[in-house]
Amino acid sequence: MTFPTPPVYAQPQVAPQKPTRFGALAWAAVILGIVGVVGSWVIFLNNLTAIAAFVGIVLGVIALFGTRKVLATVGVVLCVIAIVLTVVAQQAVVKELDKILGDTNPGQVEAPAETARKDALTENPTWGKRFTWANGLSVDVAAPAACTPGQYAAPSNIARAVRFEITITNGTSAAFETALMSVGIDAQFNGQKAEMVFDSSGGCDSTFDSATVLPGKTYTFHVAYSVGAQPGEMQLVFEPTFNSDKAAFVGRA
Repeated sequence: MTFPTPPVYAQPQVAPQKPTRFGALAWAAVILGIVGVVGSWVIFLNNLTAIAAFVGIVLGVIALFGTRKVLATVGVVLCVIAIVLTVVAQQAVVKELDKILGDTNPGQVEAPAETARKDALTENPTWGKRFTWANGLSVDVAAPAACTPGQYAAPSNIARAVRFEITITNGTSAAFETALMSVGIDAQFNGQKAEMVFDSSGGCDSTFDSATVLPGKTYTFHVAYSVGAQPGEMQLVFEPTFNSDKAAFVGRA
């Protein structure tokens, strides 16, 4: 007697799991973000933790292209928060130190150059006064003197001309090139542009030229301008280098 062969059932195949892509980077970003947040308030360590958080941001951004996008996003957010908290903590410490130093030095005496600079910024100097920049360089402008232009002086049709004696004093520790200084380019008379006089044959010649002024030395030159027939307010502006503070002299001419 024969028995039927029992049917053989095949085991269903299990789908292979997808490999995790950039998962380690996502976890690294989260860990660095947590370290950054915790260490952001530790003054002596927060610079290092901020660097770690920055590295975490880079790793987290790379991990966003992998399979652990949510975890990578959390890591990036934590790292950004860590950097923000570090900046806030450092600013708070700086403000506190400034307050402490200000309280402990109530009678501190300012340097003469800084005092002169602040005085000049609050009130424009006039003829016979001195303007001193923070680095120690200074300029003096003597009272204007009337001059008579020659036949070939420019500009033509000068109603009246005045000539200024200007002295540059180098109080810095390095040589100063006068070619760097802007001298009276935007000079004004009674609110209008005053043109510089070029007069090689008359009494209104300008003697400003390129020169090297050594530390502790002075350099004196003359500049003439065409002004109105009647006396009025004159303004001369000096700027030793590009984007530096301007020295504006104002007075009657």
